[in-house]
Amino acid sequence: MSNIEPEEDTMKANSAATKIQANFRGYRVRKQLKENRPPRHEESMKKVSLKRQDTKNSLEEKSATKIQAGVRGFLVRKRNQVAQAAATRIQAGFRGFRTRKQLKMNQ
Repeated sequence: MSNIEPEEDTMKANSAATKIQANFRGYRVRKQLKENRPPRHEESMKKVSLKRQDTKNSLEEKSATKIQAGVRGFLVRKRNQVAQAAATRIQAGFRGFRTRKQLKMNQ
């Protein structure tokens, strides 16, 4: 029976060593993961920063849209004004021509 006891002790020692090694490996992996992971405070700050940036981009986009709409409206009004002035000049020229023609015919 003395032969069995040392084998049991060896098996128990091997089992204990395996458990200790497994626990240490797990500890080491968890420690590495913790070191590689940014702190939660930084993550929340990044989220806040991204949200602010999105809000800023949205505001800039809305502002740009309003400016573009204003410029488009200005250009349309300017084109209409130029077209109106051209039409008035054409009408005035035609009326002058017609009046001169009538005066010539009346003389």
